[in-house]
Amino acid sequence: MDVINKNQRTSFAPSCFAFGGSTKPISELMFNKYDSDKNGSISRDELRSLCYDMGYYLSDEELQWALTLIDKDGNGKIDYKEFTEWWRTTSRFEHLRMNTHQTQLVCHIAEIFRSYDKHNHGVLNKKEFDKMKKDLIRHHIIDEHEHQACQFEEIDRGHDGSINFNELIAWFKDVGVLDQIGIST
Repeated sequence: MDVINKNQRTSFAPSCFAFGGSTKPISELMFNKYDSDKNGSISRDELRSLCYDMGYYLSDEELQWALTLIDKDGNGKIDYKEFTEWWRTTSRFEHLRMNTHQTQLVCHIAEIFRSYDKHNHGVLNKKEFDKMKKDLIRHHIIDEHEHQACQFEEIDRGHDGSINFNELIAWFKDVGVLDQIGIST
């Protein structure tokens, strides 16, 4: 009869574990599950399915807000990096919903943005951004002293010499401006 030493550790081969031994982050498993067409990004419909399956039914307006918030480079797709940044937050679903006041404020920001998008391309160049920044201060959306570091280059996440609305909203979220206007993150 063999005697078992309680202090002796046994190593198991990775293949003994579920998923063939490879441990993937939950964010990667979720991304891969909901990237149903396997194109490397989450679409609007795929995001709706994910939220619904997690118990959060989003209206069309809330879904549009979610895409604006998560798709930080504004290319219309949620890539894995954007997804994981959103997935890591503990309140990932709660901040996708806005009350009437919050919706009005974001719509006001969009209205100001559009008023400086003279060519209606959905982007602002540096000159247009600088003018818009003054208007955002005038409307008390950003504070001149608190957000003096509001630099074009910092907000231009795509480094393409222009800022789209999603990049602006992502910057607002990152520096806490959206927290100040009541959008929970």
